[in-house]
Amino acid sequence: MFKVLEATELQVITPNEPGILGRVLSTLANAGINLIALCAQSLNEKGLFYLITSDNSKARKCLRSLGYKVKIEKVITCEISDRIGAGAEIGALLGNAAIDIHHCYGTSAGLGKALLVFNTSNHRKALKTLT
Repeated sequence: MFKVLEATELQVITPNEPGILGRVLSTLANAGINLIALCAQSLNEKGLFYLITSDNSKARKCLRSLGYKVKIEKVITCEISDRIGAGAEIGALLGNAAIDIHHCYGTSAGLGKALLVFNTSNHRKALKTLT
């Protein structure tokens, strides 16, 4: 049905200041770490980043060395076809299974596939529901 995997997400808290996105991403790039998924937002005086990288352990170490707080969370990634309604289908499946979604983000580069990331109340059930 969908390509569904359990993954590890880094939740990074930074100062909310101009240039913070560039600082976080260049830190990863300079360490040779590829970015797989990203969500960033400001939350009062803090910046909040959700990151999935090619090497979360190394990324965590690099970002902590800058004084940022880094938390590790399990998430579900779901690769879907990039078409109208595909995300709605995933949302309906999880909702019908009574799985609460704490946060979700996704992206598509218009190449026929999209990647959705879910932090849920029950990852095991979400994996079973979507596979």
